Amino acid sequence: AMCAGISAPDTLPEIIRGYLGDKSAPERLGKDDIVTVPVSADGDDENEPFIVIKGITDVKLGSIQYQSLWKNEKGYQRPAELATVRLRVMVEVLSNLGEYVPDQRYLDLRGATYLFGGEQCDELLYEHVDTGVLSYSKTMKRPLSFLQPYIGEIALNPLGLGDTVKTN
Repeated sequence: AMCAGISAPDTLPEIIRGYLGDKSAPERLGKDDIVTVPVSADGDDENEPFIVIKGITDVKLGSIQYQSLWKNEKGYQRPAELATVRLRVMVEVLSNLGEYVPDQRYLDLRGATYLFGGEQCDELLYEHVDTGVLSYSKTMKRPLSFLQPYIGEIALNPLGLGDTVKTN
């Protein structure tokens, strides 16, 4: 239900943004990044992976291979780029679910992000309680921007990939 947006108002806009792209967000995949999805659930299959995506250009889905229409575009989060990053994370998490969620009773809890500071680390500097399943920041276009006062401009584009938006 949460993935459909029921009681999770931030979920559908984030899903749509992941597929349509976002000209105000920096790139998320380098040209040589490779995302794979194995044929078997345990990832130990000796066959070629079912899905292989290189950067944002070359896509292989089973026996179908193609290059994306936006393969030469740079400097922003291209269509399907964020969805591809999410696919990579999903494969990692599902392949290691027992490590990430050792107690299944907590599987349905939503996330939150907190930043504490001060001499005793008891001062709340930032808080975001997730209202969906895909957001962990108030500014998902630049999700680490809340760290800018502490670590500088790197918070706006931590991967250092293409970014056409002026961040100053």
